[in-house]
Amino acid sequence: MKTDFSLVLNIFLSFLIIMGGIFVCTAQPAVSPTGLNTSELNESQTLLQEIPPVTIPIPPFNISDIRDTIDTKKPINPSVSALSITDTGMETMGNVILVPVTPTPEGSGYYYFNTTGTDQSYYIYSPGTYILQSGFSTGNSSAIYIEASDVVLDGNGQTITGNATNNGIATGSDVNNTSVRNFFKIEEFTYGLYSYGDKISLVNNTWADNRYAGIVAYTSNLSVHKNTLKNSSIGIYILGPYAVVSENTILDNFIGLYSIYGDTMTVEKNSFNNNQYGFASSGNNMTFRENTVHNSQDYGVIFQSDGGLCTGNIISQNYNNLASTGSNTTINGNTISDTFDEYGYGIRAEGENTTFSENTLYNNGYGIMSSKHDCKAIKNRVYSSVRYGILLDGDDGMISDNIVRDIQLYGLGCFGNNSLASNNIVTDAYFGIGIADQYNNTSVIGNQINRSSRSSLAILSEFYYEPITGPGIGNIYNNYFGSDTNIQGYGNFSNYSYSWTNPSGPVRGTNVVGGPFIAGNYWSNANGTGWSDLQTPNVTGFVTPPFDISPPVNDTAPLVPLKPVTINATANDQAIIVPAGNSSYRSYTNQTFITQPKPGADMPDVIVDSESKGNITSWTFTQLTDNHDIQAIGNPTPGQVQVFFNASQRYGERPLTVSFSSIQSLGSPTSWYWQFGDGITNTTRNPVHTYEIPGIYTVTLRALNNQTGGYAVWNNYITVTDGVVPQPTPTLVPGKIITQFSAYPTSGNAPLTVDFKDKSSGNPVSWDWDFGDGSHSTLQNPSHVYTTAGSYPVMLSLKNENYGGSLRIPEAVVVT
Repeated sequence: MKTDFSLVLNIFLSFLIIMGGIFVCTAQPAVSPTGLNTSELNESQTLLQEIPPVTIPIPPFNISDIRDTIDTKKPINPSVSALSITDTGMETMGNVILVPVTPTPEGSGYYYFNTTGTDQSYYIYSPGTYILQSGFSTGNSSAIYIEASDVVLDGNGQTITGNATNNGIATGSDVNNTSVRNFFKIEEFTYGLYSYGDKISLVNNTWADNRYAGIVAYTSNLSVHKNTLKNSSIGIYILGPYAVVSENTILDNFIGLYSIYGDTMTVEKNSFNNNQYGFASSGNNMTFRENTVHNSQDYGVIFQSDGGLCTGNIISQNYNNLASTGSNTTINGNTISDTFDEYGYGIRAEGENTTFSENTLYNNGYGIMSSKHDCKAIKNRVYSSVRYGILLDGDDGMISDNIVRDIQLYGLGCFGNNSLASNNIVTDAYFGIGIADQYNNTSVIGNQINRSSRSSLAILSEFYYEPITGPGIGNIYNNYFGSDTNIQGYGNFSNYSYSWTNPSGPVRGTNVVGGPFIAGNYWSNANGTGWSDLQTPNVTGFVTPPFDISPPVNDTAPLVPLKPVTINATANDQAIIVPAGNSSYRSYTNQTFITQPKPGADMPDVIVDSESKGNITSWTFTQLTDNHDIQAIGNPTPGQVQVFFNASQRYGERPLTVSFSSIQSLGSPTSWYWQFGDGITNTTRNPVHTYEIPGIYTVTLRALNNQTGGYAVWNNYITVTDGVVPQPTPTLVPGKIITQFSAYPTSGNAPLTVDFKDKSSGNPVSWDWDFGDGSHSTLQNPSHVYTTAGSYPVMLSLKNENYGGSLRIPEAVVVT
């Protein structure tokens, strides 16, 4: 078990630097094509640096001296201020006024001091609300000292100024429920505020240019809201639990917010900018939420909180963005970007059971790095890191459902026993995924690794004091490997114990390329013309001839393209089938078709693959592996009237004479009732009507026999104009596509030229011909020359605005 983050990475660094020498000593040459060229790697990549542990920075002063300084300033008796200097008498109000808004039993409730004629200070000894009428500067030990609970001190937009050796506002150790608000500025003190009391509220103040700290609080239930803290060694220093720090602007300090014992603290919606350290805390169960942290010269955030939550923050343009060292911590939904240089960290974690989820990281030196066990990286987006996208260097780690792109070294690093990298998408990394061969139960499952410039998967060896090569125990299956070189590693692959095929055997389930079986891996390349791509598609989506990784190591059930199953669903004029058309479906799925007669018809039969199924309302094809046909057959119901009619002409200038015919109607109607849309009606079977007035007319026909009736309506059927209008060209309406085509000739000697013609219905607007020899065409009626003998399937795929359809004919063309 590894115990130190820096030790682990130092070991890993040393491993990478001198690995070439190890293989000379062990006499285990890399096996082509899987051997790593270590000199090429070392020359082309800047390797990991030794990483010291993260610690909270030491303040530029001895904070423990504060307590002694304040404790000497307790009041001696009710009439003598603890802030007075020996032998100093109490003065009148002078030109500085503190107005007691709330009456107190003692009178004004405060003392006012002027020790030199210019240095003023106040001592508040009774509850109440006090408003400062005029600002002042002082060289006294404190400007305002509060010894009473339940005090509201309103700065009234005024400024108080110190001499960098005294305190601005201080409270006694037993003081509770104090509010300090609305000071324009509290500046140039040693500490702008020093407080022991509980339930202190600081609202809408500016604390600036204080020598050591803007706010120092040995307090519980502190509230700091909408303050500005700037140009101090520490903006806010908290040494008590249950604080809430919200909507403050904290800038240009050595440390923006510093908490040592701040358990159960909430820090939210603050702006940290241009501090040496933005936020540093060691309190437990802390929430750091929706803050912005920019331009820190060292760490933007040091989050040393067990059980903490860091969520919804924007952390960017710091030398290092975020360090987390607490256990059981969640880092969720943050946007973390743009470290100062290539060595800066996006997220660096040294705590056990840390979860990184749904964060977005880009332009960092390192993306997400963790050195402890039981850590999880889930659904993160990591772009443009210099070294690692995501690295988990501890046992029982999980990297799942992340998208990682444009990484100069490793997209993912999964180092540890019982570790898992699953369902990730890694694109354009130097190495897609790195694992180490001495760990047990390393699993790489269901990932898509595309266009890795060195290799999709790198299997490394790590060492401590002596070179070793581990057994490489784990499972590597159901991955899409899409790089020109997919697997590389050290040593002889036959010494490893990796399973390159699902150890349970091909089992039903959707695999990484959409096939119906989870089996081995899909072996492609950057151009999509790799080994798997060139295999004949089949309905299982895998084949049993193995793929040789490094003989005798192979993938025994590699994935291949999936052959879709085609079902041609049709209905005659008296029936309906849904869905209709010639469509493709994924194999080993179920597909249900609904059948029904049209109004006025019966449906005596449904034909499935040339076999009558009788009068059924639905049919389900289960576990599809073959092509099928299904047709719904409807017949008019005997005696049921079905009304159809047409017109001799539909457009023209007035007067427009139109002959109507209903002889297409079914059911032998014996009476008719026409409505021509202009108020005129007729009861003959095939009437003639003249339209005298220009307009657009809807025509309706009702017809009956002695048992039933029916009617038909044509909306906007007749158009009558004042002048001659050319008959418009009918607009083709996109409909459901039924794909059909012909080919001539279909056999002959090579080279054989075949003419193809599209005979489909549904008004397609795009065509994709697959001639079966790797060639395609997007013409409607192309010609193609076959140059090699063989039997070729041909597929035509069509689309219009609303629908699509395809037809594949096996052995459509035979070339001898």
